[in-house]
Amino acid sequence: MFLRRLLLISNDFSSFLIVKVKVLAMKNKILMIILAVAIASSLVFYVGFQNYILSQNPEGYNGITTVKIAKAETELNPPPNAYVCPKNNSIIFTSSNVNLIVLTMGHIRAENLTGRTPPVYAQHNVFVIYGLINPTLIIPEGAIIHVTVINLDAGDCHNFVITTISPPYSYNVMMGGNMMNNMMMNKNRYFISMMPLLPHANYSTGEAYEYSYTTSMSSPGTYWYVCTYPGHAEMGMYGKILVVS
Repeated sequence: MFLRRLLLISNDFSSFLIVKVKVLAMKNKILMIILAVAIASSLVFYVGFQNYILSQNPEGYNGITTVKIAKAETELNPPPNAYVCPKNNSIIFTSSNVNLIVLTMGHIRAENLTGRTPPVYAQHNVFVIYGLINPTLIIPEGAIIHVTVINLDAGDCHNFVITTISPPYSYNVMMGGNMMNNMMMNKNRYFISMMPLLPHANYSTGEAYEYSYTTSMSSPGTYWYVCTYPGHAEMGMYGKILVVS
């Protein structure tokens, strides 16, 4: 009698465990679906926002041109008014007219090109500016910055955007700080500059894509440059800008 009762209890417990496992499996499936929808929504939002930004800029994607990769890889020497400080990974600009050539790529390509190690926070893609990886840029107040961005990445799209939003960044940095509402209301509180994403380089033809724009840094303070492609800033594709009096 005791064994029979024990067997019944064991069967009931087994049935309970099976039901519990099925419920947990269903919950995991639901969570995965929610996560997939969230990621898809994030990408849809980003594309929509990018189209909005481009609608404010008549040049749009027509501003993107091509450059030979071999030529782009030689753009490591700083202009006369820039002092490169490898020891603290910074570049000091002494003129109010700043020319900034920014190369975007994966961290391994950056190491091979510069012979330097990326900052510890940079886990994947990086910026290379005058031979340094994700350097701190020190720029005079009121400077006019002429930015040329060249994407040397063989597989990812990138851009170079200046923002007041500091790290750490979320997967979609464009969603941070209620930025969309502020931009729609023409409040430039969060992003100082904006540009389209550049397609990846074509190493078969030896050509990369570049984009140039001009912006200004009218107020002293701490700013950041980031790639706004979802996940890139989160994984360390960013650097600091110090605007000094």
